[in-house]
Amino acid sequence: ISVGEVGAASLTAAVPAAVASVGVDSFFWRRWLYPELEVFLFNTVKNKSSEWGTSPFHWYFTSVFPRALLVSYPLGLASMALNPRLALPIALPSLIFVAIYSLLPHKELRFVIYAFPALTAAAAVLLAEAWAWARAKGE
Repeated sequence: ISVGEVGAASLTAAVPAAVASVGVDSFFWRRWLYPELEVFLFNTVKNKSSEWGTSPFHWYFTSVFPRALLVSYPLGLASMALNPRLALPIALPSLIFVAIYSLLPHKELRFVIYAFPALTAAAAVLLAEAWAWARAKGE
């Protein structure tokens, strides 16, 4: 598959989706608008997202991750410390993404849920190593 084919397929999907999004939202709001752009401008450029409530910078790291990921969160962090060669490339981009989103005052789980699989995979690295070590000890 070539870059051109990927681009063509992306446009084939994106154009009808954008037309539908603009059409439906414009109908209900009774004015022409591109909803994704409206959200971006409201939340970041105008920085008005705090009108929907605010949380401290650390909220994702001290509230969301511990409650949503349970044991995967501390295992993922431990994995990054104990096996950075494998775990950091998996989890660090997601943690940077979450840190950047933490700069915005308004926070919601849906903004960072994309980081969950990477942090869980980092935890799996540690568990796989522990499993291999335990099997080697048992032989």
